[in-house]
Amino acid sequence: MFGSATHSQAEKRTINAATTRVPGPTGAAIFVGVFAAVVSVLGSWVPSYWSDEVASLRAARLTWQELFEFTGHIDGVHVAYYCVLKVWTGVFGESELATRSLSAACIGLAAAGLVRLVFLLSTTSTAVMAGVIFAVLPRITFLGIESRSFALNIALVIWMTIALVQATELRRRRWWVLYSVLLTVAIYVFLYAALLVGAHLIYTLARGGRRVLGSWFLSVLAAVVLSTPIFLAAVHQRDQISWLSEQSAVNPWAIFGAPVFETSWLVALLAWAGLLLLVLRARVILASEERWLCLLACVWFIVPTTTLLMADAVVGPLYTGRYLAVTAPAMAILLAIAIKLWAKPLLGWTFVAVIVVATLPTYVGQREPLAKNGGSDLAQISDYVAEHSELGDAIYLEKGSGPSRPRQALYAYPRSFAGLVDIGFEQSFVATGTFSDRTASLNELPLLLTGVDRIWVVTAGGSDATANVSAHEILAASGYSVRERSATNRSLVTLYER
Repeated sequence: MFGSATHSQAEKRTINAATTRVPGPTGAAIFVGVFAAVVSVLGSWVPSYWSDEVASLRAARLTWQELFEFTGHIDGVHVAYYCVLKVWTGVFGESELATRSLSAACIGLAAAGLVRLVFLLSTTSTAVMAGVIFAVLPRITFLGIESRSFALNIALVIWMTIALVQATELRRRRWWVLYSVLLTVAIYVFLYAALLVGAHLIYTLARGGRRVLGSWFLSVLAAVVLSTPIFLAAVHQRDQISWLSEQSAVNPWAIFGAPVFETSWLVALLAWAGLLLLVLRARVILASEERWLCLLACVWFIVPTTTLLMADAVVGPLYTGRYLAVTAPAMAILLAIAIKLWAKPLLGWTFVAVIVVATLPTYVGQREPLAKNGGSDLAQISDYVAEHSELGDAIYLEKGSGPSRPRQALYAYPRSFAGLVDIGFEQSFVATGTFSDRTASLNELPLLLTGVDRIWVVTAGGSDATANVSAHEILAASGYSVRERSATNRSLVTLYER
């Protein structure tokens, strides 16, 4: 379907380029990589941390022994990322800019890799175009300011695919070894990287035939064996994703929009219109030198999505849009091919500029103070308490549930609460084996107030929230009155004095 096994002149050029000491368009890859990293890191310090990022921070603060013991109970599938973040924060600190710059750097590495990958099967112009589109896709600009493992995983997946393409064409053992190693590391960083295996199998069979199938199989088998501990941890700790059953995760937008376009309907419409043009020119693609690149991008986009949907239907809730962010590079490649087929260079780059402009509303929205998790206000809570509290004040932060978790502010910004007495604390999250400390209930507050003249109470919701009403009644009965009060986006911060 995609042509004979004989190499065209372009393919010979690709192989020859791959054997030179400086592979590919190095300068273009570096330029696009830096561009992508800068695009991601800009404004990364503005949004408040949210609960998932707080989990990353808390894990990274543990000692090495505590970290490995703790992830034996929960979040074992993220232990590799926590190790990387622990080293990173040890050097650069825990500010939003510091932690999120790790993800931005990974996006830069991914974009540079994408340019390299596309060049192996196409031209420099197509490679650069794919890299630029990738850098501005809404899901990518979101993950570039997220202190989680997704950005690092995407970078690993792209470079893993480079190793596969080189191994399939050059048939040298070192490329198969590198492919196996990168696949193993990618699975440890984020388990869903394994979804790419099926796509790589199809590409390997189409490109290299049965002659390379044995090498591919041994490489994947070695990766699977080496990844056995992480697969076992995922099965043992599967209750961690039970929250997926509480939401309608599988819907048209979750399948065709969220994985790549996050919340941007406009960019999604432009992109799918571009892919429609690609379908209309299918015969031209099959006869062109880019048929292998198109095949790779198609299976990269389709197979992981299909596999996860099937697993979700058979095994149970496993699907959510951001778990398929690894398909974003494939979308960038397909759009670059479509633009090249339908437009001359100047017009093509004009269309890329239109895509960039279309991403701006989402991009700006991602970098607003309350952008995370629909309005995380942990920074608001912390800033207010730090500005108005006095040394020795007591504080009680409600655990909360769902997106409203005031106590997370204490873990997100511990410096803001330095010098305050956390009177509700009973047992550390390390001892409980979860990401929640054991704390006293509101009803137990009167027993903890001996010698306390000022206490800050932070509850989820407004002044009429159940927890706030209860706190007010309990403290009023103990002789306290409201001295000041401030509402943040999701919480209420109240100072009571005796």
